Amino acid sequence: MKKKASLSLSINAIVILVLAITMLGLGLGFTKGMFGKLSSKLSVPEPDIPATAEDPIVLPVDELTITKNKDFIFSVNSYNDDFTGNVVGKLHCDADTATTGAGAIDVCSGPQAIPPAEDKGFKFIMPKEMVGVSSTRICQIKFFDSESAANCPTLQPAADAAVESKQVVVTIR
Repeated sequence: MKKKASLSLSINAIVILVLAITMLGLGLGFTKGMFGKLSSKLSVPEPDIPATAEDPIVLPVDELTITKNKDFIFSVNSYNDDFTGNVVGKLHCDADTATTGAGAIDVCSGPQAIPPAEDKGFKFIMPKEMVGVSSTRICQIKFFDSESAANCPTLQPAADAAVESKQVVVTIR
């Protein structure tokens, strides 16, 4: 009835358990590091929502949410109903100095020629310097029949005849 257990067996079990936990931690760290590098290189393609004659300006989202101090890039598809030449897009938000003190926002896309009865995607880049005060505004995206990209900053939504236009809610946080 007086049996003595071997102490060496329990020491071996503890050493193996410590080594197993260490190897598991190193393996998880390596896997997380490799997948972290891989996920930063993956990009999700933008949704391809075609613009049509019934809906000539299409955005992938209903509301543009912009984070301050970060550049913001978004895409808009535009349909060519019957205009010729280059088309340039402009996002215009009026100044909101009365309530939030936010200044006007004017962002232009590059000009593109769109064949009749087809649509094309336009990219807009809003630099972080342009985004100031937190606010929510209703802005207009308009497409103008323009031969030169230099015309875009001077195009006035009220004065110049836009080919197509659409309202969009812009929230700056």
